[in-house]
Order: sequence, then structure tokens, then C-alpha cells
Amino acid sequence: MLPLALVGLIVTVIVGFIVVVLAISWFSNPPFGLGEAPPQPIAFPHTVHAGAPQEGGAGIQCEFCHRNVTKGEAATVPAVENCLFCHKQINQEKVVGETTVNLPEIQRVVDRFNDNTPIDWERVHRLPDHVRFVHEAHIRFLTQGKSRPVTLPLGDEQPMQLPLTVGEACSVCHGNVAGMTEVQPQAGQSLKMGTCVDCHKANNVATDCTICHK
Repeated sequence: MLPLALVGLIVTVIVGFIVVVLAISWFSNPPFGLGEAPPQPIAFPHTVHAGAPQEGGAGIQCEFCHRNVTKGEAATVPAVENCLFCHKQINQEKVVGETTVNLPEIQRVVDRFNDNTPIDWERVHRLPDHVRFVHEAHIRFLTQGKSRPVTLPLGDEQPMQLPLTVGEACSVCHGNVAGMTEVQPQAGQSLKMGTCVDCHKANNVATDCTICHK
């Protein structure tokens, strides 16, 4: 029979391990979108690229850069070559609205292209590895079909009228990215399992484990 002290030590180790795993799982995906996004290797102001033209932005649609968002599981980020489609021409410092385009940052993008080096963008919105989130299915639900009102358990939970544009559909979970100089997790938008299940139930979508878990 094991000594009582050893049993206590084993129990403490097991409980401690469980607490650490839960803490890592919880804080790797902060509740309700809290937490600061990691710094990016090169500044990419969405206000300049995706912001409304009347506010000094270029008005680029989400799917122009995140091309897989309407086609597959991951939204994907563009290759450096895509950036050069525009920045071979747009490479002079200028003021866009109230924002000064940062020429040194643009040059860093050009240098990466010339060196054939990818840009390792840091992930802002993170889900556990065992969770599968198919962007295409969610974009399709929000942007296609007949006109209908829905209330989603996200943000202020105000009724919205579907279908939406792709950009509006993205903002349901990601917030107004076009108005963010630095993309941050959207406060009030929980990426927890309960939110996903509530949303599926509210819209008569299957909640079987295999729908979201690999």
C-alpha cells in the first residue's frame, strides 16, 4: 500500500496537470475576444486597404486578399506576390485620409518579394487544433438564400437581415476589420464552444460532435 504522502503527491501532480492544461486551453483563446493581438512582422493597416473610399481607404473587399474564404475551410492570407500586384505601382509615401502610408513598410514587402521570402503573419484569431471551422459554410449561410431575419448569439445579438455581403458576413465574428489599423480580437465575440453550439441551435444547424471536431 502506498504511503499517504505519496498518494497525496500523485493526486497533487494530476490535479496540477489538469489545471495547467485547462489554463493553457482557456488563455490561448481569451474569453469574449479579450487579449491583445501579437505584433505583426510588417504593419498592415486595414483602414488603408479595406477602409471605405470616402474615408480615405482603398475599399478592397475581404475576399480579394483572403481568397479561400468563400471556397474552403481556411480564409488564407495572400502570398507576397499578391501584395506586389498593387505595390509595384503604389510605392510612394502619401497621405490617405488621415493616415500616412508608411513607405519603409511597403519597401519591406517589396524586399520580401525580391528575396523570395514569405511574410510570417501572426495569427490573431485562434481556435484549438482539434476544432474545425469551415469558413465557406458560414459565409454561404450568411450571404446566400432568400431574405430572412436572424438573431445570432454574437456581439450585441441584434437581429440582422440576411443575406449579407461577404464583408458584412466576416464582420459578424471578426468585427469591423476595415476600421482597424491593427486587427484585434473583437470584444464581445466569444470563440468558445458554447457560442458555436448556441448559434447552430438557433439556426437549426446540426450540433453533432463530428461537425466541428476532427
